[in-house]
Amino acid sequence: MAIAKEKITELVEKYTEGTDMFLVSLTISAANVIMVEMDADSSVDIDACVDLSNYIESNLDRDKEDFELTVSSVSLSEPFKVYRQYVKNVGKMVTVTTEARKYVGELLAVTEELVTVKHKEIVKVPPKNKKKEMEFTTEIPFSDIQKTECVIMFKNKII
Repeated sequence: MAIAKEKITELVEKYTEGTDMFLVSLTISAANVIMVEMDADSSVDIDACVDLSNYIESNLDRDKEDFELTVSSVSLSEPFKVYRQYVKNVGKMVTVTTEARKYVGELLAVTEELVTVKHKEIVKVPPKNKKKEMEFTTEIPFSDIQKTECVIMFKNKII
């Protein structure tokens, strides 16, 4: 018998209540392989994952349902999956991909409808069509976003 996703979600929400941690994704296979992916406004360390795993496990009955449980923190290199990840990353460098183009810049703001990104572009400036780097602020509706990722910087270089 498969463990209900709602039950695990409820346990995670109860455990994280009053903390800055939040659920990013939860999958449960037909064989009761439970994968919980967490994030936080600060950070999620290994101890937090172990504690949450122990909490979930202590509230499930292995005699009734056998299961495998993995609790992990979200990877920096993975695309954002939930709205709260956008909020957490305001002020940081991101890559926002739409069908039309890719924006690389600072995530300035997030609303329920859109994100605002400050980015630089090289444009041709009249009268001689000289190339010049200019800064733009663009609002991108969530409905247009295919993927958003944090930009990983190493010694001031994007990797």
